[in-house]
Amino acid sequence: MIVREVMTTKLVTVAPDDSLSHAANLFRQYQFHHLPVVQRVHAKGTPLWERSSATAKLMFQGLLTSQDIDLAAALDQHIQIGDTAAGGVLHTPWQERRIAEVMHRALIRVTPTTSVAAAAQILVERGLNCLPVVENEELDIGDQAAEPVTHTLLVGLLTRSDLLLALARSLGAFEPGMEVIIILPGGDLKPLAQTLQLASELHIPVRSVLAAPLEGSVPRVATLRLGTINPTPILLHLQQAQIHYLVGDSISEGKTDV
Repeated sequence: MIVREVMTTKLVTVAPDDSLSHAANLFRQYQFHHLPVVQRVHAKGTPLWERSSATAKLMFQGLLTSQDIDLAAALDQHIQIGDTAAGGVLHTPWQERRIAEVMHRALIRVTPTTSVAAAAQILVERGLNCLPVVENEELDIGDQAAEPVTHTLLVGLLTRSDLLLALARSLGAFEPGMEVIIILPGGDLKPLAQTLQLASELHIPVRSVLAAPLEGSVPRVATLRLGTINPTPILLHLQQAQIHYLVGDSISEGKTDV
């Protein structure tokens, strides 16, 4: 699975010259925690009647977070207190400051073809909540440029929520069905193979298979998401084959097998 398949592409963005007040309103409206900062450009020679937000390219500039807004507001309050003590020196309120003054350049980025596993590792190891998804493209956007220049274009955003949603979908959480956990004694995969064979013979769809958690490098159990709400036939066959399993609420009830 690659980033392109799970990233967010319907983006709410801001420009470097927008005010922090505008960004704060967007944070409140959409309940976001980060906003991509972009510059919208069109290739040189694009007719005016063809130029719109839908046809513009998004040159990536950086990221603005809700914490950046909070920090700017807190710093502004601190300056106001100091200015009052110093006799009322004028300064620019945080609401009127430009986004370019406080945004992050966000040098850690991924591409649409980066693996989801690699992107997830970056998010965890770096303690990030999102990653800009970018592509490099040659654009001739200047009036005098003789040759196209390579620009970094924003094509999406990958968040922790995107990864959790992708995991849930890959496990078949949004499809009707049920989970059966097959016990793998000593990491022996034979019970899993037998279960898959039984599902095939009974024409029961298997939405996903996950061999985890691991003990060392050996899987202890395998979780199958079956595309059926009537598991009785396959459960009877598992019992006949003496394959130990867990199903439904038996996990929370502390049972180990059936």
